[in-house]
Amino acid sequence: MSSGGPQPSPRRPVPRPIANMLRLSIRTLAGAAVAAVMQAAVCTASAQDTTGVLTSRRGLVVSVSAPASDVGAAILARGGNAVDAAVATAFALAVTHPSAGNIGGGGFMVIRLPNGTSTTIDYRERAPLKADSMLFAPNGTLIRALGDTGWLAAGVPGTVRGLEMAHRKYGKLPWVDVVRPAVELASKGWPLSPALARAINSTLAGRNGRYPSTVEAYGKPGGGAWQAGDTIRLTALAHTLDEIARKGAAVF
Repeated sequence: MSSGGPQPSPRRPVPRPIANMLRLSIRTLAGAAVAAVMQAAVCTASAQDTTGVLTSRRGLVVSVSAPASDVGAAILARGGNAVDAAVATAFALAVTHPSAGNIGGGGFMVIRLPNGTSTTIDYRERAPLKADSMLFAPNGTLIRALGDTGWLAAGVPGTVRGLEMAHRKYGKLPWVDVVRPAVELASKGWPLSPALARAINSTLAGRNGRYPSTVEAYGKPGGGAWQAGDTIRLTALAHTLDEIARKGAAVF
């Protein structure tokens, strides 16, 4: 599903100093989320200059989705570190940016530790172990549709396992606390942006609209097209995220 084109990245200031200096960038699929956190001298307020650029010496959480950025900033405000905020933002993007920030795909995370060293976690999706060169050419001739639509076209997702690994090794807050905000976003809903409303309408009007499960998950209750400002709730996704929050990645 298309997100409707590039959008400005909402940034949210962090209201308290961050204990550790970490710089992290996280991509899920097409690069849905980026969270950057920096420690500097303690200051009493962040400022916004006259050019409209938001600045902070305490930390920033940046993503393609304002609600997801708010989730990451709230995690930092609770005392979480940069990895906590990145994991929470990534799960929130699974709700608010379905075209790329989803738990059914993969990504990678680059983490800069307080001692200046860097490490990378690669959790891009992979082909099934039994896949071979004839997977999409069962009769010796390539059938492109098999790699584009249907169960054969899906890779084995790595996002949930990768985020859990990052949190286990470098996170600070309890796992349930960093996943729970995404559960609440999905269950309580959030107002659609104009771009996301258009994208969902376009997806449902296209070939994905022939799948009842897609229509059930993203169709507007009562029918009709989504409008900017409408509240969308993803109850099935909320249930899945709740299971992940309570039981860990192995449940997915």
